[in-house]
Amino acid sequence: MNLTISCSALVEITTPQTIKIEGHIKKKKVIVLIDSGSTHNFIHCKIAKELNCFLYPTPECQVMVVSGEVINCFGKCHNIKLSKGEYVFNSPMLSIPMGGANVVLGVQWLQYLGTIAFNFQELSMKFCAEGKEVELRGIAGKPGKIISSNSMTKLLKKEQRGVIALQPFLKPIPSTPSLYLFPV
Repeated sequence: MNLTISCSALVEITTPQTIKIEGHIKKKKVIVLIDSGSTHNFIHCKIAKELNCFLYPTPECQVMVVSGEVINCFGKCHNIKLSKGEYVFNSPMLSIPMGGANVVLGVQWLQYLGTIAFNFQELSMKFCAEGKEVELRGIAGKPGKIISSNSMTKLLKKEQRGVIALQPFLKPIPSTPSLYLFPV
């Protein structure tokens, strides 16, 4: 079984093929990333522990990040009940460490829905569930921040994590190239 997760799920970057929504598991508010770049459904290992979800062992289960890295799986929760308004569904989820969301709903969930209408400009999606039309509205992601290399050095000395993306279309001043920092 090939398990893959997109980089968007691991950091707080919203990409054109993702939508973030707020949902609830056991009355706890969670940030859910709907991500066509991830093969399966995932739950952050800290959230699974906090909610006392029973983790079935998954020996030697590893998840491939699209970037090529490999993440070890903490286990599998067989029956997570996730709700968004009146829409409620149960799904198995693999428990892994993540940074950009508490839950990732990947192709495992998306293919179950059948026909889906996405509107990425309005961050919404529509589908039918049990004969009713369901519309999920997304929340805006955090924008990146341009910082100088000196500021980046200071941040790294504080041991803060982040994702760095060089923007080749920008013309940085030669002595202080600009970088985008996406906090995680």
